[in-house]
Amino acid sequence: MKKLKAIMAVGLSLTCTGLADETQKKEPSAAALYHSGMALLKKGKPEEAKTFFQKVLKLEPGYTPAKYQLARIPELNLRVKLQRRKALFTSTKIPKIHFSDATLAEALEALNELTSQATEKKFSPNFVVRDPRKKLSEETVSLKMNNAPVSAILKYILEDVGATARFDEHATVIRPTGK
Repeated sequence: MKKLKAIMAVGLSLTCTGLADETQKKEPSAAALYHSGMALLKKGKPEEAKTFFQKVLKLEPGYTPAKYQLARIPELNLRVKLQRRKALFTSTKIPKIHFSDATLAEALEALNELTSQATEKKFSPNFVVRDPRKKLSEETVSLKMNNAPVSAILKYILEDVGATARFDEHATVIRPTGK
């Protein structure tokens, strides 16, 4: 009987150890969750990464790298949006454009409308001209292109008038160069 009790105790002990090991395998460590979050950040998926960093902090509230990455999520979301916005400038093609001595305002208005049409009103560059000294108001554009991406058309327009573009979340800000 003592032998049977001893065998049962050993068996029970091994079973408990096996269950504990199995539980540890099912629940990833804070470090593993953190690395999964970082992998998602590298793929440009900050919102998905946020979930992993939050799980890390539930397991280990003092895990500083996860706190840091979590604090960066709003900035990274904005970067992703800007990258997508810039990609639309490159991927959207305008079938035909012809400007002959058009003012900058006219050229930008036409490009805005043509872009909206080309994307079936899903995307608009929303040009905003910031020119307090009115350096760009008298500049004209002459340009003739076929089947060109919006990014190329904008580049040539801005080179003609001496301006640069900055891409914001909801608008494309045009300024004179050297400002």
